[in-house]
Amino acid sequence: MLNSPLSTDPRHAIPIDRLSWGVVELQVTDLERAITFWTTALGLIKRDNQSPGTALGTQDRTLIILHAGADTPVAAPYTGMYHVAIGVRSQVEFSRILVRLIHLNVQVGPTDHLMAKSLYFHDPDGLEIEITYETPERFSHFGNMSKGLTLYDVDGNAHSGRGPLDVRAELVHAAGTDPLAPLADDSFLAHLHFKVPALEPALDWFETLGFERHLTLDAWGFADMGAGAPNTHRLAMNIWAGPNNPPMPQNMAGLVHYELFKHGDAVVSPHLQQDGNALRGTDPAGVAVTLRPAK
Repeated sequence: MLNSPLSTDPRHAIPIDRLSWGVVELQVTDLERAITFWTTALGLIKRDNQSPGTALGTQDRTLIILHAGADTPVAAPYTGMYHVAIGVRSQVEFSRILVRLIHLNVQVGPTDHLMAKSLYFHDPDGLEIEITYETPERFSHFGNMSKGLTLYDVDGNAHSGRGPLDVRAELVHAAGTDPLAPLADDSFLAHLHFKVPALEPALDWFETLGFERHLTLDAWGFADMGAGAPNTHRLAMNIWAGPNNPPMPQNMAGLVHYELFKHGDAVVSPHLQQDGNALRGTDPAGVAVTLRPAK
């Protein structure tokens, strides 16, 4: 079921969303090993942090906080985070990160979603990371979704939305760059993709925060949501490991908390409890969430 069209606005300006992602907090089995991986593979830098955990990000913002405390790496079948997506705002930066990952011998899956180009890889605990460069200007319309996921580009060509990128063509854009430089300062948290127990209740729950339904593929066990900006992919969910799975064990590596900022309207949600100027609660995947008014 397709719920809304996707804009083909070619600009890559800072999104104007009702919601934006704040800091994502992950629990790992070996904190020093994780810090080394996230700083080396992604080019994140350590940032000052007054709260527990090790803050990582760019010169401009904290993106990830890593915590010790997990005893076991990621395992199935549990709900929680499927992957965290860090967005970059230029083709050059996307290609530079691809060069970096290849140079460091990180196993990576370069994928063409048409609406975005993505690099998928895992940290030492099996936490999946996506580097994404949003390209809504390449997308025209969806095909007959009853026959599978089909997207059409602006030239009328059909795409699966999950095909491989032409790595050689991507690498051309990185010519003259330093692959080992830190992640670009304007990088941002683009979206989270969750493993949920059921699609419809999770979609209903996230709607109360301000997300809106975009694409729901019941037969594929997948849905995604937007937050008002031209590129609508701000949250995704799936039941690919099966329905009605329990939340991840407390001692497992995974997502333990994330924050969202609400822009414009007052912060309200019937599922979250007031705590000062913030709302706090637990999402359908069993993860702690804090919703705050944007600064």
